[in-house]
Amino acid sequence: MGYEYFEVTAEVGIRAWGKTLEESFVEAARALFELMVDTSKVHPQRAVSVALCAESLEVLLADWLNRLILERDRTGCVFSEFRVTIALQAQGATLTGEAWGEPLDRARHDPRIDVKAATYHHLRVLQQPDGVQVECVLDI
Repeated sequence: MGYEYFEVTAEVGIRAWGKTLEESFVEAARALFELMVDTSKVHPQRAVSVALCAESLEVLLADWLNRLILERDRTGCVFSEFRVTIALQAQGATLTGEAWGEPLDRARHDPRIDVKAATYHHLRVLQQPDGVQVECVLDI
């Protein structure tokens, strides 16, 4: 499991991986919030639930990250822990998950980049022999 960033003009790309599809989506969420704050200082005090469906895993990835950004904007919380369950269906895929965090504390969380949205640019879900890699470009 893990994540890294890649260069994209005027944006930031994230590449995340895990042994399973769920782990790669969790790592993508971690990468998203680590860009915004020091997640090691975010206490998992509050939970938000997420339920999504999309026509493809790629769109589901963008929707997952965008929903987390929306929850940050709506609640004022930043998140550090995530749980995801993904089910594949004939019409696409569904995701149920939770994110845990707390309200942003500028003194403690070390605010960094303000991410506006996950885009469809470089949006990929790659099934590999040893796991799953996902990629997405973030609008900052």
